[in-house]
Amino acid sequence: MKRFWLNLPDKNDSLEITTTNNNLSLFESSSEKAYTVDVGNYSLEKLRDNLVSKGLDARIGEIKAPKNTKLLVLFLDSSFTNVSGSFITFIGGIESIDKGDRQEENIVH
Repeated sequence: MKRFWLNLPDKNDSLEITTTNNNLSLFESSSEKAYTVDVGNYSLEKLRDNLVSKGLDARIGEIKAPKNTKLLVLFLDSSFTNVSGSFITFIGGIESIDKGDRQEENIVH
């Protein structure tokens, strides 16, 4: 398993997804899996639910120090090497990638 920890905008209580920021690509070896996030205004929980409805294992994570920071976490097979797209750019990019070595209590939902 590989976890992609994705940054979120500072104001993440209402995220506006439009046709210019709704593309998400997952890269596995030499293949790409593309997803489109539905256009609309989302709370963080609703955004996670939308990604889950598309077959992704998405959860909300949190880093307690130096400040409480919420992140969107994608749980993918170890064979995935990268995530990209206008959606990743919009939310703030990748904070980190790990193989499960970050403490489980950092996963909120």
